[in-house]
Amino acid sequence: MNKTPIRCAIYTRKSCEDGLEQEFNSLDAQRLSAENYVASQTHENWKLISKHYDDGGFSGGNMDRPALKELFADIEAGLVDTVVVYKIDRLSRSLFDFAKIIDLFDKYNVSFVSVTQSFNTSTSSGKLMLNMLLSFAQYERELTGERIRDKFASSLKKGIWMGGCVPLGYEVKDRKLIINEKEAKIVKFIYEQFLISESYCKVSHLLNQLGYRTKIKKLKTEETVGGQMFEPKSVQRILKNPYYKGCVTHKDNVYPGEHEAIINEEIWNKVQEIFAHHANGKKEAHTHFSQALLSGLVRCASCNCLMRASSSKKNGKVVYYYYTCYKHTKYKTCKALYKSVPAEPLERNVIEEVLRIVKSPEIVMKINELAEKQNDVEKVDFLNALKNLNESWNYLYLPEKRKILQMLIKSIEVRDDGIKINLNLENFDGFLIELAA
Repeated sequence: MNKTPIRCAIYTRKSCEDGLEQEFNSLDAQRLSAENYVASQTHENWKLISKHYDDGGFSGGNMDRPALKELFADIEAGLVDTVVVYKIDRLSRSLFDFAKIIDLFDKYNVSFVSVTQSFNTSTSSGKLMLNMLLSFAQYERELTGERIRDKFASSLKKGIWMGGCVPLGYEVKDRKLIINEKEAKIVKFIYEQFLISESYCKVSHLLNQLGYRTKIKKLKTEETVGGQMFEPKSVQRILKNPYYKGCVTHKDNVYPGEHEAIINEEIWNKVQEIFAHHANGKKEAHTHFSQALLSGLVRCASCNCLMRASSSKKNGKVVYYYYTCYKHTKYKTCKALYKSVPAEPLERNVIEEVLRIVKSPEIVMKINELAEKQNDVEKVDFLNALKNLNESWNYLYLPEKRKILQMLIKSIEVRDDGIKINLNLENFDGFLIELAA
């Protein structure tokens, strides 16, 4: 008889939480069977560890389980000699994960026993049997997943709400979406105002001004999220969400839903037509934004945030370009006197100032000194041309102009009393070398 006690740890697991509230649940049944098995091995000097390793409501498809991690820690600490489970799929349903678990057991000389499946992993036939059992366990898990996904898709095709994030304007009762009248008024207001302004930025600003906030949601951890100011993107999502016209979505497909619509078909179609019209005109506007000469350099001094390229239209055509404070665009909270500045005069003034600086005696001297050190004829020619940059500026391509400005300028501050150009002259020699290259 082995006089050294074999310390046995029992591990139990159940995938879902249903039934765990019962006085005698599945975890208790697994543990009782394992305890009886350990008791039957007293002649081998098996001793049960009193500590419980129970994972209730955790999948066997991964190893992210608190009790399993605790078991591993005790194994590494040398507190366990044998792990006892009711069935091997209680420990893992993944063949890959189980192989890692067995490697850990082997590393610390820990044996593994399944109460209902008798095998010996010290023999080749036992290892084969174990792999076969694990393969079937993994197959069963994947098959179950496929069935759940198929049922989910077929239910959505029938218009049944299958859970997830509850949209503003609805609440859940008996696993069905029903209209929350108070929130539904906000949704209707959003659609009405968008039809008037055709701008979800203006709608979000109006919502925030009136004190409306996003939907408050309670998590399983009892924490709450939401209740924040409306951002333009959140308004856009509401305006494009088919749930509000009484539909459900699955991937890229839209199906008629069981729930009642908040927005009628006519209003929904008008809103989508506006989005389609904006999308058709996006290319022209985007071309200007991508070519903005001072992009990334202009900042609102009051908010200390970037001023982005924007435009206005007249008779359906873009005619005016601006640099607009991003905080003003998003939240309408900018306190600056000039929240937007016309792009053309700002760019012209900045270019004139840069050309004046490059033409100054100090900079010309630096260029001459650098040109004398160069062996490359092309670089020397370029540096000489730089001294007369004001004459050659109009012949440069836009990317070349932008590169010169971004090298020379740290930032351009738009203030109530004018603009301030913060130059980047600390490493002017490096700028010239890179520009010449």
